Amino acid sequence: MSLNLESMLNKILIISGPTATGKTDLAVELAKKYNGELVSTDSCQIYKGLDIGTGKDQPDETPIHLVDLINPDQKFSVAQFQKAGLEIIKKLHSQNKLPILVGCSGFYLDSLINSNYDTFSIKPNKLWRFISTKLSVKTLQKIYKFLDKNGFSKLNHSDVNNHYRLTRKIEIKLSKKYPSLSREGLGVGFDILHISLTAPLDFLYNRIDARVQKRLKIGFLDEIKNLLKKYSWSDTGLQIGAYQCLKPYFVGTRHDSPKHLEDCIQKWQYAEHSDARRQSTYFKSRYSTNALFFDITSPMFKDKIFKLVSKWYNKL
Repeated sequence: MSLNLESMLNKILIISGPTATGKTDLAVELAKKYNGELVSTDSCQIYKGLDIGTGKDQPDETPIHLVDLINPDQKFSVAQFQKAGLEIIKKLHSQNKLPILVGCSGFYLDSLINSNYDTFSIKPNKLWRFISTKLSVKTLQKIYKFLDKNGFSKLNHSDVNNHYRLTRKIEIKLSKKYPSLSREGLGVGFDILHISLTAPLDFLYNRIDARVQKRLKIGFLDEIKNLLKKYSWSDTGLQIGAYQCLKPYFVGTRHDSPKHLEDCIQKWQYAEHSDARRQSTYFKSRYSTNALFFDITSPMFKDKIFKLVSKWYNKL
C-alpha cells in the first residue's frame, strides 16, 4: 500500500484497552499490513528481565519499542517516558513508518498524545522527596487519594503500589504549576486514529486466569528466583503486581506448601481482575469522545477495524 511521505508525517494509530483483550496481536497484524512498528505504552514492560510476569510479548514479525529500557532497580518517570516516546514517534515518521501505540497504561499513553501533559517544568521537591522516604506506600496512597480521588481510582495495581510513582504524582499535584489535563488538548499536531478494545469483564477474567496459568507453566517462578539473585523486593521493578502477589510464597515460612502457592496465585488473578476493571473504566471515561470502541466478543470485529484503519490510513 503506497502513501506519500508528507501525509504520513503525523499519523499515529493507537490500540488501547484493558489487559487480556489481545491488543498486541491486533497491533502486529496492522503493522504488517500498514508498514508500522509498535510503540509500547505499558509501564511494566520497561524493565529488563521482567518478562513473564509482565506478559511481555516480543513479536518476531515487527519491532516493538520502549520495552526493556531500564533495570528493575532503576527509576523511570512518565516525563522520561514521554521524551523517549516522542523521539521514537519522530524517528518512525521520518522513516515513513506508521507508529502503532499499544498498551494499557493510560498515563503513559496520555503523555504521548496530550499536548497539555507536560511535567518537565515541575522539578523534584527535595523536601517532599525526603519526607516521602519516611512514609509507607499505604500512607502515600492515602495522601494521593485525598489530593486526587479520581486520579487514584484510575491507577493500576502496579502503580498504586509503587512508592516512587506515588511520590511523583503527589509532587505534581502539590505543584501550583501543574497544568490540568484537558481532552481538547489531545492529539494536537498528530492525525490520530484511536481504537480501544473492550470485552465483558467475566470474559476478561477467564482469559486472565488462563494467562496466569500459562505464565506459571512457562517459568514465572524461575524468573522470580533468578531476579532475586540480583535484585530485592524493595526495588522498583519488583513492586509490579504479579511479583508482589508471589512474594509471600518466596519469603513466607510455608515456601514449599502447594496451598500457599495457590493462595498467591489466586491473589495474582484477583489483582489482574482489578486492573481490568480500572482500565476498562479509565479508557471509556478518558477517551469517550476520542476513541472508537470495539468489543472483541462481537462477530467480525477485526474486519470492521481493518476497514476503518484502511480508510484512515489512505486519507491524504
